Amino acid sequence: MNSIINHNLGGGNNPMKPLAFTWIAIFEDGTKIEQFNSEGIENRFQLVKDKFDKLVFFNLTNKEGKLFIVNLREGLIGYNDLVMSYRKSEEEKGNIRLIFFRNHKVEITENCIEKSHIINYHLGFQYNNKLGNNRQIVLIIDEEGNWYLEG
Repeated sequence: MNSIINHNLGGGNNPMKPLAFTWIAIFEDGTKIEQFNSEGIENRFQLVKDKFDKLVFFNLTNKEGKLFIVNLREGLIGYNDLVMSYRKSEEEKGNIRLIFFRNHKVEITENCIEKSHIINYHLGFQYNNKLGNNRQIVLIIDEEGNWYLEG
């Protein structure tokens, strides 16, 4: 199975809107997988999912240098130099898992012409507390890098 997707975002006949943020996954052995390699070829997210049990950090970054980080060892989210912990920081976090997806909102006219296309990134983690309850902590990030914490 081929593990790369070759496409030119924002060019040619590709209708996809260019991404404002791209991801980097860093694993416990120090290896990393970047969403796009140096030739602009996109790695499938499945490569990250195949090694989820070894995933330590997951980063989103844009061209302006805004950086969002999820630390899956500690159960923390960071934005540039700001580290955020949510709920009681002393709460025991077990089985910490990544949450990451993009939400596309496309508005179309009556003539089926795209009027607007908004992408929001959802980045965070879920975990089980000592009672076994599932908790989710998620940043909702717009294309300009504005964000709010949902948890």
